[in-house]
Amino acid sequence: MTYRLLLFSQEEEHFVMEIMAPPSATFRELHDLILRACSYTELGNHLFLVCDENWKTREKIQLHDTGNTTMDEDLYLMDSTVLEDFLDEEGQHLAYTYALSARKTLIIELVETIFGNRAETLRVSRSKGTPPAQTDDTLPDSTNDAATADGAATLPASAPAPDEDDYAAENAPDDTFSADELDMEGFEVSDM
Repeated sequence: MTYRLLLFSQEEEHFVMEIMAPPSATFRELHDLILRACSYTELGNHLFLVCDENWKTREKIQLHDTGNTTMDEDLYLMDSTVLEDFLDEEGQHLAYTYALSARKTLIIELVETIFGNRAETLRVSRSKGTPPAQTDDTLPDSTNDAATADGAATLPASAPAPDEDDYAAENAPDDTFSADELDMEGFEVSDM
């Protein structure tokens, strides 16, 4: 079985990336692939948000234990959490935060589960457009440095701390978007 994941950004509307993934791949492997493919830097505070059909966060999968997990929350770390633990049906929504301090997120959707064809490794199968910038040049330099020495995120003073439930919903794709509208055959794509 192979998962076909589609990544896109509301910030860069012409950016689309397709990833083929074995269900046994870890979220860390997916994180590392996205960083390489988009030429992003490891900031230490990246996370995946597993969302329901209304973009409400169900679970978060962190790169490191930040110590912010409450007693009633489960702690999921990218190194030990595999895709098949959370991806179980086509249309499943994820958000990948690649610069928490600048509130930058990629939207991920499981668009197809391909049976009888097992991907050996994670790979970018197609890509179109330029990924959004990881940092925002309009923010002071101190806010672009997203991680402190202890790995905690540094948020701009003017930005409220993101609440994952609200954050995922605020950054969900427009209601007018449908994955069916993306014709990957019509894109000029390149292998990465």
